[in-house]
Amino acid sequence: MGSLRNREKIHNPVLVREVLDFFAPLKNARIIDATVGTGGHTLALIKEGAEVLGIEADGQMLEVAARRLEDACPTPNQNGWGSFKLVKGNFRNIDIIATEIRYSDVDGVLFDLGVSNIQLTSPNRGFSFSNPQAELDMRIDPGSQGVRASDLLNGLRTDQLVSLFELTLKSGPAKWLAKGVIKSREQKPIKIVEDFLEVCKDLRTRSKLNKATLPFLALRMAVNSELANLKEALPEAFSLLKKGGRLSVITFHSGEKKIVLDFFHEKKREEKGKILTDGGISPTSKEVDENPRARSAELWVLVKS
Repeated sequence: MGSLRNREKIHNPVLVREVLDFFAPLKNARIIDATVGTGGHTLALIKEGAEVLGIEADGQMLEVAARRLEDACPTPNQNGWGSFKLVKGNFRNIDIIATEIRYSDVDGVLFDLGVSNIQLTSPNRGFSFSNPQAELDMRIDPGSQGVRASDLLNGLRTDQLVSLFELTLKSGPAKWLAKGVIKSREQKPIKIVEDFLEVCKDLRTRSKLNKATLPFLALRMAVNSELANLKEALPEAFSLLKKGGRLSVITFHSGEKKIVLDFFHEKKREEKGKILTDGGISPTSKEVDENPRARSAELWVLVKS
């Protein structure tokens, strides 16, 4: 537990000041943090006097958030702070969760689509390539998800693997990598991070990132149905907003961004919403220096008409 607390200290939520500014005024505002993570954004919101419903699929993250928030705010409304309620669940069910606890007609909904440092640095979950001996799992919620990353790599057809890798790679590299996976698994099953790193080592890409970064990202997205869940959740989240309420989404790659902007522009065409961030809001250079993982973050905000 001590090591978990130590890792918790180095996790920094992104674009906090910008999120607070777009949700202002926050005194007595009702906000849903649909991706509570370790509680960074929720903590900032309740400090400003908001009442927050926090939703998180990862049970480990939820435990960290609960400890963090309870330590900071043991009783509601102390020193002008707001209050919070945490619920374990996937944000694709945001409408069901909110309805069950009568939490609708809200002032704002926030989605931070980044992965926590604790998840990325976990020694046994396989989210990143920091531990080559970790099993290729990548499930956000192992209790409710059956399919692991290794299951996809060992079970999908070539065309299915190409589609998976095209979530983050161009067609050529995606096809090359899919063929590499097939060839590798014919020799032995791909079970641990090191096995997949070996397949990725000769991948040709113009990205300045580590060659394995985008393949690992695509695999994580596929395991957790991230894009499908986001596409399903946005309309439900919008329906929970009262008139003038704001839907804020922090994206980290083009797939998420496309889904968000398609939805935002749909609401604009229907004259049901107004986009407040036409070009997106990026972190300041100071924030990126302090938290390099923030470099690809962009904040998008839609207000309900």
